[in-house]
Amino acid sequence: MSTELKPPKDSSKPVDSFAEMALKLGGKSDDEARRTGAIDRADDQVEDMFKPQYQTVNSPAHRAVWDRGVPVDLFRSKEFTTPADIQQVMDRSIDTVKNHHNSGTLLDERGKIRDQVLDELGGVGYWGLLVGKQYGGSGAPFRSFAPFLTRMAQVNPTIGGLASVHGCIGAVDPVNTFGNEEQKRRLLPELASGRRLSAFALTEPGAGSDLTALKTRAKLDGDHYVVNGEKLFITNVVPGRLVGLVCMIEDQPAVLIVDLPKQENENFQLRKYGLYALKQTFNQGIIFKDFRVPKENLLHVERGNGLTIAYHGLNLGRIALCAGAAGVMRGMMASMVPWAHYRVTYAEKIAKRELVRSRLSRMAG
Repeated sequence: MSTELKPPKDSSKPVDSFAEMALKLGGKSDDEARRTGAIDRADDQVEDMFKPQYQTVNSPAHRAVWDRGVPVDLFRSKEFTTPADIQQVMDRSIDTVKNHHNSGTLLDERGKIRDQVLDELGGVGYWGLLVGKQYGGSGAPFRSFAPFLTRMAQVNPTIGGLASVHGCIGAVDPVNTFGNEEQKRRLLPELASGRRLSAFALTEPGAGSDLTALKTRAKLDGDHYVVNGEKLFITNVVPGRLVGLVCMIEDQPAVLIVDLPKQENENFQLRKYGLYALKQTFNQGIIFKDFRVPKENLLHVERGNGLTIAYHGLNLGRIALCAGAAGVMRGMMASMVPWAHYRVTYAEKIAKRELVRSRLSRMAG
């Protein structure tokens, strides 16, 4: 998927998005239409960055609905070969996780992925798959990255998920796509090596799907932005991480790359809680109180604002999430099929039962 930027369109005169216009015609309040329209507009701005063949109007599903006929050939994926050097990084990453899994050294005493495992994955290039080679990464095509996440999720879904958090919605994609050259040279090598892992801080106690309700604010004070606010349900956040922080600056959504201290202090605390689905990694809240961020860590976008940056990473994260889910389902199938052939009820294996076969076939997709 290409994210090559096009020349910015004239945005001096905001135009109502399709969603905003539809909501107004449907009798919704101007405020609700404006808020929803801001989200829809950010999504459109991200899509405008893709090459035409990857845009919605040219997708096979869109054309099957709106064109006179179904473009069957477009639904057939073309064979794609991952470059050998990138395949080697992927294979070594899988082997690293398998070795720790088999030796019982994958998790620490808290049941979390060990730091040693994360460090070793950095050593084989895992965290730099989506970072360009000029910045110390592998420059893996997303078409190679997504199927690889399916493989990794069959070994350990959490580690597969962390690659998505770090590379898609964490600091890697925002800096890679929207950072200036100085920001890329300063941040990407650290992110590629795994010396600095990253997270994405968007959700707040009162802002989830409604991203226009953000309360976290940053105010410029000399050479720093001063951040105040709270974030919620942030995966992979611990002291010392780099965080892509979505906040309000001068009443506009913006993204700051925040370098978290190695220890909590009066300006930065973590709100600790547990989510069972993410029990092998950290998912915590962040509280900022007059937390200072260098102004050169602000990302700039030619067309749009911080929501455009956020949606770009979220779109990649959605694909990565599906890729991981496919791996989890394959892992489940690997356990379920042998059991279905072993379990016998009323003198017949349940693998021959219509309901069991139906459910297995649905999972196989």
